[in-house]
Amino acid sequence: MVGLRAVDLINVANLSLVRQSFELSPRSTRTRISVRNCSIDTMPSFVFRGDVEAIILENVRIGQLSAFSFANLVHTENLRLENCRIDSMEAQAFKKFDVGYLRVIGSSFGDQVPSRTMNDIEVYHTFLLDGVKMGTVRSEAFIVRSPRTVAIQNCMVESLESEAFDVTARGAVIIKNNTFGSLSIGAFLGIRADPEARTVPASLPTNLHDLIFKNNSVVNFEEGSMMFDRSSFRLELDNLLVDQPCDCQMLPVWKNNILNYTNVYSRFYTKQNQGLLPTFSPQDPINETPETFLCSEGEVNGVPTSFVEYETRHCSLGGSILVLVLIVAGLLVLLILLTCLIVWCCRRRRRNSRKKWISVPMNTPDVVSKKNGVIGREAATSAAPVDSRITMVVPDGRLYRETEFHVIVEKAEPLTTEL
Repeated sequence: MVGLRAVDLINVANLSLVRQSFELSPRSTRTRISVRNCSIDTMPSFVFRGDVEAIILENVRIGQLSAFSFANLVHTENLRLENCRIDSMEAQAFKKFDVGYLRVIGSSFGDQVPSRTMNDIEVYHTFLLDGVKMGTVRSEAFIVRSPRTVAIQNCMVESLESEAFDVTARGAVIIKNNTFGSLSIGAFLGIRADPEARTVPASLPTNLHDLIFKNNSVVNFEEGSMMFDRSSFRLELDNLLVDQPCDCQMLPVWKNNILNYTNVYSRFYTKQNQGLLPTFSPQDPINETPETFLCSEGEVNGVPTSFVEYETRHCSLGGSILVLVLIVAGLLVLLILLTCLIVWCCRRRRRNSRKKWISVPMNTPDVVSKKNGVIGREAATSAAPVDSRITMVVPDGRLYRETEFHVIVEKAEPLTTEL
């Protein structure tokens, strides 16, 4: 069938394929192959071969995806798996072919994605993983070369091993809206710029492509789990949710493990850049905002809360309480001291009032006063107050400029004889 242009397999409950089921004649025109709403127990090796324009699988269940199931493709423009469920995969299921667009959308790859599942695939335009569920993704599970755009988004990954993505990109890399259960050291460090497309001027920070790591969540990670090839990309890190209950002691540890990975980076750098000296330090600061790092506030169905907000409201609470306690204690001590001072002053005043000297009255019948330079007695005509307890006896009726008064307490006895 030299003139075959399209093959459509739709609504096949149990589709059985054998080797070279779609081996096309070299003389045939470019053919589109689509499989929709089908169930395939085993996808054998070398099913596709020849000049296939596009391979589209939609709503397909594949029990076993064998090695070399997708191989020997020539001039393929589009390979798309959408809403497919693959129960198990063998290594090199996608083996060494060129394709314009490689898209996996809304599909699942089983409990494990072996190393070299996609091995030596050259993508000219876009490599896309969108809404893909994966269990454990082994190291170098995806070996993809030269895509202009790399997008890994809306995926759920239970575990991502070191350098799970071995991707050399010629453009921007977008990793967003993903959920990662566990990240090993250097999980994303295999994503780097295509060395053939990278020049010395392009390695400057102003000329680097963007690597956007945004709106992702991760449960377990360690130092270096989220390090990137900073000599290849200009990193934009934002809204990273650490899906664990917020903990004041762990917040600085998490942040340090994400940002500070100098020692781990140095071990990987020589291997991946083959002795090429870095053009700038991997520790160049990231544009950090209050929403860059988030954690879950609450044990169950925690609400994402920024590190900054949580630290402000909770982590400095102990210090605030201590300051409050110190202030209250200081006020209590001050109040006690003030009370003691008031009591002491009152007692002192009362004690002094008992010892207060009474001024000697100057205008009493029994008091001799000096008036107009003459010392004599005054009649009791003055309206001044009189203290009858005090009687001053002046000998000879005279007062001097300096006169001392000595109080002598004597008990007076009534006179029995007439004077």
